[in-house]
Amino acid sequence: MSEITAYITGADRGLGLGLTEALLERGFRVFAGEYGLDPAGLDALAETHGERLRRIPLDVGCDRSVLRAADKLRESCQHLDLLINNAAILGDFTGTLSDPLDFALMQDVYNVNSLGPLRVAQSVFGHLKRGSMEQSRRTNRNMRYGYCMSKAALNVQTVILANHAGEHGIESYLFDPGWMRSFMHGTKNLRATQEPDETARAILATVLDRPRPDYLYMTCEGKPYDW
Repeated sequence: MSEITAYITGADRGLGLGLTEALLERGFRVFAGEYGLDPAGLDALAETHGERLRRIPLDVGCDRSVLRAADKLRESCQHLDLLINNAAILGDFTGTLSDPLDFALMQDVYNVNSLGPLRVAQSVFGHLKRGSMEQSRRTNRNMRYGYCMSKAALNVQTVILANHAGEHGIESYLFDPGWMRSFMHGTKNLRATQEPDETARAILATVLDRPRPDYLYMTCEGKPYDW
């Protein structure tokens, strides 16, 4: 039986690192796309799991970086079983309509959060073949324009991508991971309620251990989530 392979973006730390560790523990060979923010976590996993972890420099906001990463992946494996588009940035999270808004930064956020997953999916699609509107309304959100708009675009993009991928027998999932103790604000958010490694294991249990639900957008436990 051929080795089961996965490709994860934003694997340096937080949820991406947790997903990498959980997949390695399940026996996957993991291609970890790392931006270079903090190598300590992947260094530790490399010591434990050796050659089953392959680290690939990756900036999902850069066409050339994504294509180079895909070339490295193809050089090392004949097929890809699982793609996890995890990489994202927050950008400005305080500006309201009453404040100056950095539109150039919003474009950077959109480029990473919305176009980045599309770049990566397209770059490895041949190998695979062999953000919430309702929640924002209910929570009366009045800031994080760049992040929320980029995630809404990602949601629509995933619907379209899922339709195409489904024609080739490829399943698609869209997760809201919840409020994690991640580094999106630059330092670890200790006020949040979930550890990234716990969220990672819940996501993988939903994808790998349970029947595919008939909805696309869900919580990390696989429950339907409003968009």
